Amino acid sequence: MKNQSIFNTQNDLLNSLFPQSDRGEAGSLEFKKMMVSNDPHGSLKFPLLIEMIQCIDRSLESIKYFARISRGKFRDKTFDDHFHHNLNEEIGKVDLLLSSVQNYLKVNSTETKINTVHALIENMLKKNQALMDEKKIRVFKKFEEDLPETITPDEHLKYILDSALKYAIQRMPFNGGVGFITRSFVHQKGPGEGSAPSIGEGKYIEIMLLFDEHRKTIEPPNPMLKAPSTGKKETLDFELRLIDEMVKINQGVMECVIDDQKGRTLITLRFPVERRKVVYYPSINSSIN
Repeated sequence: MKNQSIFNTQNDLLNSLFPQSDRGEAGSLEFKKMMVSNDPHGSLKFPLLIEMIQCIDRSLESIKYFARISRGKFRDKTFDDHFHHNLNEEIGKVDLLLSSVQNYLKVNSTETKINTVHALIENMLKKNQALMDEKKIRVFKKFEEDLPETITPDEHLKYILDSALKYAIQRMPFNGGVGFITRSFVHQKGPGEGSAPSIGEGKYIEIMLLFDEHRKTIEPPNPMLKAPSTGKKETLDFELRLIDEMVKINQGVMECVIDDQKGRTLITLRFPVERRKVVYYPSINSSIN
């Protein structure tokens, strides 16, 4: 059974946008060849059609603007009301047609998920920009091009990155620096891997967060309560332990190394790479870019 939609066939969709009389006999064939690919489903070449819709939408916005500023400019009030009533109705019809076609294209096209880690890092930096500006924190980035996707869900990755960055900002001095470094690597277990956190064999991505840290030098009342400056799990701050738990839930590994002499802390996150090609359908609630 064929899928039902607002357009029964591709011809219905094309003819609704470009009537046969406007395109001509020869032009119609060329247009269909250009817009319809040769794949088994005969899907439309969406990017080209989306660009055309955006051009129409921009022209429609100009018409709306001139309709607003022309209101009340006619000497005959009856004609003025009648003119704008009919104009607004026609504009509404075109608006409905455009939004229907846009949503139709979205639910029939997929986008490949790429550059997710870097996009999330950029979003986290933008989200925390005000906090960093207050402390005049400098940001450094070194991203690996075409970094693979990870199996970690986006919301979990957002939590991990946002929490790690907020932790770093809280502990950094004024005019400090924070840096993000990403890379991919293939891990093969070798002899003597006992001290480092264990990860399985396979391909991973690595996210390193390096930041200057202003560490307190006040001794605790009881010397026996003083925690050593190591990255061992049992000595991690509570905030980092929460991040570590989320990393482990997603089959990843977190390491924290503190260099007291240089006054720097390095948080390293490693996650397994997604082996499949991940695609998704864009939301109809967002605009087509």
